[in-house]
Amino acid sequence: MMPLLGGGLAYAGKRQAAPLIAALIIVPQLLVGLLAPWVGRSAEKHGRKPLLLVGFAALPIRAVLFAFQLLDVITGAVLGVITAVMIADVTKGTGRFNLAQGMFGTVMGVGAALSPTLTGLIVDNFARSAGFASLAVEGLVALLVLAVFLPETMAGPPKPAIELR
Repeated sequence: MMPLLGGGLAYAGKRQAAPLIAALIIVPQLLVGLLAPWVGRSAEKHGRKPLLLVGFAALPIRAVLFAFQLLDVITGAVLGVITAVMIADVTKGTGRFNLAQGMFGTVMGVGAALSPTLTGLIVDNFARSAGFASLAVEGLVALLVLAVFLPETMAGPPKPAIELR
């Protein structure tokens, strides 16, 4: 989405496009670092799948409402923490955590490389709004696939928010 935004700002003649895009990248990353511990604690209380669904739900919404950069914070913190936790759940006792993490990172990298290319083709052949719409549809499809096919990986029931001892 950043290439689309950058192209739009540059096309509009905004001289501040580079610093604005840098801020749109750096500020959410700082907030992700602050939000990540809460996400980890919430995963223990509520389970992994509900939080992962929240993170993926933010993707299509973010594509439609790009101005709300807070959704990047939610997506980044949830996906960054919960994917590692779910990989740990699935590979527990197998000694394959690093392999699985590497495979997941590779798939994410391929997606990160293909996304701007394919979106750029869509923008070139249709319009900038079609590029954002395609990203929203892709995010929605990913959310639906996760909701239907991904099982909860947390062993045992989610822990209550408040434990009485």
